[in-house]
Amino acid sequence: MKDAPPGLLSVSIGGGPSRASPLLRNLNIALLPNVDIVATAYALPFPNGSLHGIHCEAVIEHLELPEVAVAEMYRVLRPGGQVFAATPFLQGYHGFPGHFQNFTLDGHRRLFERAGFAVASSGVCVGPCVALADFLTLFSRELLPGDLFRRLVARAVSLLLLPLPSVPTCVRHRPRSSLV
Repeated sequence: MKDAPPGLLSVSIGGGPSRASPLLRNLNIALLPNVDIVATAYALPFPNGSLHGIHCEAVIEHLELPEVAVAEMYRVLRPGGQVFAATPFLQGYHGFPGHFQNFTLDGHRRLFERAGFAVASSGVCVGPCVALADFLTLFSRELLPGDLFRRLVARAVSLLLLPLPSVPTCVRHRPRSSLV
């Protein structure tokens, strides 16, 4: 989508308040900052085959019916268009508006293949180090007893784990990193 010719529309489903690329129009269910189109992923407001590209990052886990949204992506994407879709495998509950499922690499690939997509490539985006940091932070912030103790431990855990997400480059590309 970086090399999109002028005049071709590419959309970020679930985009906003930031913009993944200046070439993307943000679509979201709410009028947040930087949202250009308010709509649902279940009924994309575009004609068949009209989009050059689709960016969908950390959205599919929030959809109760992901297969409906992926079928919509297939419907609106023009022949030769591309989709970038990233969905967490190991991530704690983070509901907005809900959190319905996480996907393994195989499950994510099959979701798109069942809709008609030919998956060109797939892999791990962030990997097990980020998942570990996320779970430890969530545990310390939400599940420990005592308000003051919980806040102190959560702060200490966050500080201790600060370098952990920068480690996964070598771990993320290992063949079995999607299993953890």
